[in-house]
Amino acid sequence: MDFREFLVLAEMLAEGTTEAEWRSAISRAYYAAFHVACECLTSLGFRVPTHTEQSHVFAWRRWSNTGEWRIDDAGKVLNALRSDRNNADYDRRTTIIAGHADDAVTCAQTVIETLDQLLGDAPLRTHITEAIKKYERDVLKEVTWLK
Repeated sequence: MDFREFLVLAEMLAEGTTEAEWRSAISRAYYAAFHVACECLTSLGFRVPTHTEQSHVFAWRRWSNTGEWRIDDAGKVLNALRSDRNNADYDRRTTIIAGHADDAVTCAQTVIETLDQLLGDAPLRTHITEAIKKYERDVLKEVTWLK
């Protein structure tokens, strides 16, 4: 499956008229960005944990610590989207409005476009890979790079 299709679904849901649609839009927007972020890490040679809460932290931490400000910002947006998704999926006390769903879709688009654009640049791709490897080795003390 191409997880970018979740973003298409999120866009449709964000145009809905109910809070359930807007909450679902936020969730699908996050998962589109999250899965693309994980696929990009895998393409760089990192072993991304699957089917665990740890995989969410794994992705945003690495994308927030590359030394390339545009990628680091995308990692921070990914983490904020995760928080929004948790709120939309689990917090009944918070009212979600259409604007929240629109914002989530825009943020997910930005994360995906940023990763696609910058990782398409071979020298930058190498630089980012080395930065994430260094972050894992020196800060996290957890090496997941496979290549």
